[in-house]
Amino acid sequence: MEKYFRDIWESISTMLTGLGITWMHMVRIRRNNVTLQYPEEKWPRPERSIGFDHSNYNVIRSRLHVDIDDCIGCLKCERVCPVQCIKIVTEKAPVRGEDIQNIGHIGVTSNSSRKALVVTRFDIDMTECCYCNLCTYPCPEECIFMTGGPNAHKHPIDYEFSEFDRSDLIYRFAKKGTKDGLQKILDGKGADV
Repeated sequence: MEKYFRDIWESISTMLTGLGITWMHMVRIRRNNVTLQYPEEKWPRPERSIGFDHSNYNVIRSRLHVDIDDCIGCLKCERVCPVQCIKIVTEKAPVRGEDIQNIGHIGVTSNSSRKALVVTRFDIDMTECCYCNLCTYPCPEECIFMTGGPNAHKHPIDYEFSEFDRSDLIYRFAKKGTKDGLQKILDGKGADV
């Protein structure tokens, strides 16, 4: 019976100790010291060394980014993705004029490759992405990459990309109006894609 009452006393005293600490924090509260409204407000990220040089580190697990101007529409990144979070739709480039050199040619990438396909849809659903970095290796133009690390000169590292709505985590990289511009070229109106 003595153990029963001792357990009750310990429970009550422990609970009162916890409530006392909470009450002291409430009394001593300072303005803007407790709650951070996270998506709008963020704590500054401290600069620190994590034991390696970022320029040599190739497996930064961050957000995927695509330089759509360099994408040739080969679909290799879509095929290698283990969770199928990349969706790409391409259209064949229209034939322009009589010049044999330019048949089916719609542009040149930064690596001097000719583009024969128009990428009308390039979506990455980051809610499904497993951050495996497998999609970056087969790309012949190196246009898809994880931000930061050795790619920091292209795009800085981005750790916090939370959104209120999950549909905002679907990144659409194809340029707006690409499909309309392609249709105008096919109709012979000569829009620049």
